Amino acid sequence: MGTRQISAATVGAVLLAASVWPALHFYSGRMRRWRRGAGAPRRAGRLGVRVFGQGTPVLVLLPGIAASQAYFGAAYDRLGEVATVVVIDPLGFGSSMDAGVSTDSFALEEHLAAVTGALRALDLDGRPLHVAGHSMGASLAIQWAAAGDGDIRTVVAFDAPLYRTRAEADERVRHMGWFEALLSTGPLAHVVCEWMCRHRAAASLLAVALNPAMPAAIARDGVRHTWFSYIQSFEALVASDTWSGAVTELSRRGVPLLLVDGETDPVPVPGRARTLAAEFPGVAASTHRGGHGLPLSSPGWCSDLLYRQISGD
Repeated sequence: MGTRQISAATVGAVLLAASVWPALHFYSGRMRRWRRGAGAPRRAGRLGVRVFGQGTPVLVLLPGIAASQAYFGAAYDRLGEVATVVVIDPLGFGSSMDAGVSTDSFALEEHLAAVTGALRALDLDGRPLHVAGHSMGASLAIQWAAAGDGDIRTVVAFDAPLYRTRAEADERVRHMGWFEALLSTGPLAHVVCEWMCRHRAAASLLAVALNPAMPAAIARDGVRHTWFSYIQSFEALVASDTWSGAVTELSRRGVPLLLVDGETDPVPVPGRARTLAAEFPGVAASTHRGGHGLPLSSPGWCSDLLYRQISGD
């Protein structure tokens, strides 16, 4: 009798999950607003990229940590009217997962060089450049724009994790929730990541199951990284104050930097974007309704913002 009761409860739980998941998935705002973007994925240098558009300026789009170029879906296709758009999987993530094979391949300098190399391989490095990124990709966008000598016209950073100390980074990650904090760094995160590497197909299915409100393609790509690419990129681009000198350099060169945060986003330090805007000429700060994930939750608004930035050049 006890076994039958347990079995019935298990079956009931499975049936409930099977009925709830489709509802959460198909009625998700992010699902309704997302479609695959233009351009076929390809390789450029060490990185996986997607290229579309015919405009003279180049727009580089960089997704966040444990994300991929799929994050910037069809809502961004119209940017191809005013720019040649290059959506890049950062070094060690998505279709760039296999780009670095040694444990020291994901330092800041390696990330910067890989983006530069991808544009050079596409023969696009000599054109006027606009760059935008989300989360870790926002930090990468700021630092890549400041480090290079290209013709950078604008930088847009969505939900940028601009931290002064590691303690500050840990505190903001905790604000995202217990699950994110548990799996961001530490022994458990290492174990989970190693399991994903050994069971990539199963991990992809699990990622889709645990993220019903997320487009499946984006959830699957979320497991396409290694422990070393994740933790070293986190240390180099999220947990370290490598960005402040870059902001100073962009201001010195007169390159406009727009910091855009979600109104309810727990990741950015409250007030930091506006403090930087008050301190540095050329830095502007704004907010938009939503949390940490503006390019996915409000793709039309983000696309319009980028369109105006490029068109107003």
